[in-house]
Amino acid sequence: MTNNSDESCIVRHIKSYGEIDQKDEGLLLSLEDGPCEWSKNAILWNQGEESDCFYTLKKGWVCAFRDLEDGSRQVLDIYVPGDIVGLREFAFQKRITSVVVLREAELCAFPKSHLAEIFSRSRTLSSIFFMITARDQAVLLERLVNLGRRSAREKLAHFLAEISHRLQRTNAQVESHLSLPLSQGVLADALGLSAVHVSRTFREFRLEGLVSTDNAHVKLLDIKGLEAVAGFDDFYLESTAGLLTGPDRQTDRQTAC
Repeated sequence: MTNNSDESCIVRHIKSYGEIDQKDEGLLLSLEDGPCEWSKNAILWNQGEESDCFYTLKKGWVCAFRDLEDGSRQVLDIYVPGDIVGLREFAFQKRITSVVVLREAELCAFPKSHLAEIFSRSRTLSSIFFMITARDQAVLLERLVNLGRRSAREKLAHFLAEISHRLQRTNAQVESHLSLPLSQGVLADALGLSAVHVSRTFREFRLEGLVSTDNAHVKLLDIKGLEAVAGFDDFYLESTAGLLTGPDRQTDRQTAC
């Protein structure tokens, strides 16, 4: 069990959404399991397995996907360090997706049964978990628009720009030139494109100085340029700072209402 808030996966993530007090930190720390290491290509869980916990991603990259009847797959989300993995499946007894590790990872388990304790003991944490699921929903809605209404160039540029913005939210040390451990196959499965189409688009982006690619990695050389190609607007990723004003002021506001 984790006992240091500086090392806790979930505490760091929760604090990115709003201020929490020592009582809420202690509650989270008492319920979170310590980090476990997972190797590249390891399956975190398979679709149809019992849904008994979610995870916070401390290090590494993982992705959620669904296998299709024709043997192909649809990548539904790519999780970066600081993300919560599996929270969407809270209401289901069985897993509705599979999850695979893209790069050696450290994840902290958080049993779903512990959420009931959080909901009953902390109004602030309950509100933050609601905001996390709302943000996840907004990301999925934007992904639908990306899949259905944008060109291949716009799809790829938009997806890479989104990952960049999400990394900047969860990692304070992110540099302007980002190296993403994403193969062209993973990106094709995420964007509903063929690997050949993704390769052709990357060739265009390399010639334009937007990215470089090497050994299943993508380096973003010109994020602003990618945003311009995609017409990217980060409104759906905007900060929630200010929605919560701290436990004491929140209580005062509710009393006033």
